[in-house]
Amino acid sequence: MFMKRVLFFIFISLFLIMSPAMAKTLSKVAAIVNDEIITTYQLDKNIETALARNPDKNQLTAEQFKDMRAQVLNKMVDDRLLKQRIKELDLQVADTELNGAIEDVQIKNGLTREELEQALTSQGMSFASYQQQIKDEILRYKLMSREVNYKVLVTSREVRSYYDNHIDEYKVIPKIRVNRISYEMPADNEEQIAALRKQIEVTRDLLLQGEDFDKVLEGQGRSVSGGDMGELVEADLAEPLQLALADLEPGEVSPPLELNGQLHLFQVTARTGDAEDPFLRVKDEIEEKLRQDKTDRRFKEWQQELRDNAYVEIKS
Repeated sequence: MFMKRVLFFIFISLFLIMSPAMAKTLSKVAAIVNDEIITTYQLDKNIETALARNPDKNQLTAEQFKDMRAQVLNKMVDDRLLKQRIKELDLQVADTELNGAIEDVQIKNGLTREELEQALTSQGMSFASYQQQIKDEILRYKLMSREVNYKVLVTSREVRSYYDNHIDEYKVIPKIRVNRISYEMPADNEEQIAALRKQIEVTRDLLLQGEDFDKVLEGQGRSVSGGDMGELVEADLAEPLQLALADLEPGEVSPPLELNGQLHLFQVTARTGDAEDPFLRVKDEIEEKLRQDKTDRRFKEWQQELRDNAYVEIKS
């Protein structure tokens, strides 16, 4: 191993003292990562890609460009270390795995193989390059599963503790969905008012018996208005309406309620946020968040360990 590294540095030295013309052709050394080099040509290509993704690329100051260049090079070093670790562990991707992953992409996007290849070509990527990209992603996933993910554990106590400490973020505002039928009140005509109240009771009975709301509304005549009021925040409703709806379950109908010169029937069609246990509703979401946070932290630690145990020299 010692002799191999000596020969490697002899090669690097020769590479660096070549004639200017040869050096320009072959590029320079941007970084050394164990027994491999990253050239300035490779770095420049990656910088081009990074700039293409940056909408403010023409507004970067010299200092900002310098920072971006350093970030790109550091990422290239980290990627090279990952690939070296994959090679060291002899991780492999079987053809069946690769083909299965590509088929999953096709199925999710509703594409045939020919359509996928055409889409890649339109983006300037060959199918072979796409296969290699997918293969690299699978290898990275296998590496993370082996080196990082298996050490990440989220306990039920941690989930509950996070919920208790962030309970305001997970409060559910009770909402109610309501249908409405509204009748104009006759002016000072007791006989008409009595007839109207009788009509309303018949209508209410039909709704309570499960008759279709739209059909019932349609049968009331043109002078009657109503429909789906949508999902409402119960606490925002006028107090008389809150009281009328307070104890109603979905399917139930309020007694006639007089408001603003009209008689109304309100039918509750749905409620959210009352009976549902808010912790059970968000438990899986919190667990996934904690797992992702732990995974991110562990990955950064592992990545630093990988770098600490490697020979890395930044030259450009």
